[in-house]
Amino acid sequence: MMGRFRRFLDDMEVKEIPLLGRKYTWSNERQSPTLVRLDRAFCCVEWDGIFPESILQSTTAGVSDHCPLILGLKVHTGGKRRFHFESFWTKVPGFQEAVKQNWEAPVQSNCAVERLFLKLQRLSKGLQKWGQRKVGNIKLQLKMAKEILHRLEIERDSRELTGNEEWLRKKLKLHCLGLASLERTIARLRSRILYLKEGDANTSFFHQQARFRKKKNFIPKLKVGEEIAVSQEDKQAAVFNFYENLLGKAEDRDYTIDLDDI
Repeated sequence: MMGRFRRFLDDMEVKEIPLLGRKYTWSNERQSPTLVRLDRAFCCVEWDGIFPESILQSTTAGVSDHCPLILGLKVHTGGKRRFHFESFWTKVPGFQEAVKQNWEAPVQSNCAVERLFLKLQRLSKGLQKWGQRKVGNIKLQLKMAKEILHRLEIERDSRELTGNEEWLRKKLKLHCLGLASLERTIARLRSRILYLKEGDANTSFFHQQARFRKKKNFIPKLKVGEEIAVSQEDKQAAVFNFYENLLGKAEDRDYTIDLDDI
């Protein structure tokens, strides 16, 4: 029966939604309990594409021996966007010049460590701005190019295109090909699937793997003393307070040294 069930899942091409926060969902409630993962959730590829930010969490079992599973379709994880270095940047013309320009700019600091920090900070911001100017939003550019190309093809059904229109149509086809290849490259790098070739056309698989990593790294809850932080604001406050107490606070001193006079 389990063999038939597994073959059914393969034939229907469904995938399991990963459960966050715990390993087991059932217990026999004895003194030396038997813990098993019995409860699972599956979805098809189309559903996963509609709800890419869904997460599966659990709650307390209460009087039952099964713990209820809660499926959230969207989780707001606000915050400042992290810097991601795209490895394909090195192949884009002008990359070396952008790095040199941001790195060699003067920094006002006497501390070597602080100078290195400021240089790296400025370099990351400079590369982000350079990437937006040079590459931009790949998905948006691809949609715009396909839309214009589609309208030109509709016009070609009813009349003969002019020389400029035919040149633009051919140019857009090449542009779409280059943008699609770049989009697949970015998806492959973010999914970390190294054994697949860069020209593989299965972009939906790439995006699913990238989303899976994001869901896997998501922290559903934090235990702070006897309390459980579940909301995003409470988790952020718990992490901030933990590191603030770990580092300690500066206390007022009875005596200080005037370094300028020395």
